[in-house]
Amino acid sequence: MTQSRLDSLLEKANNNEISLSEVTEIVGSVLQSNSKHSKDIKELLTRVINKLEAIEQKVNYLYENNSPVFAAVLEDEKED
Repeated sequence: MTQSRLDSLLEKANNNEISLSEVTEIVGSVLQSNSKHSKDIKELLTRVINKLEAIEQKVNYLYENNSPVFAAVLEDEKED
């Protein structure tokens, strides 16, 4: 639904001149838009989770192999 169409329907609604089919058009458009946004959010979260899992695997590898090139600090030592 275009913005101009939505504006037209909202103006009709404000004037109590809107039909049931026009209300259905608005609701259908809203549901379609929400579905698309939910799909986009799900895809983004899936990518983030996959990257976090890859980072976790790399960190676990460093801990397990205690590589002399890389070190992971568990706690900062307190200096007096």
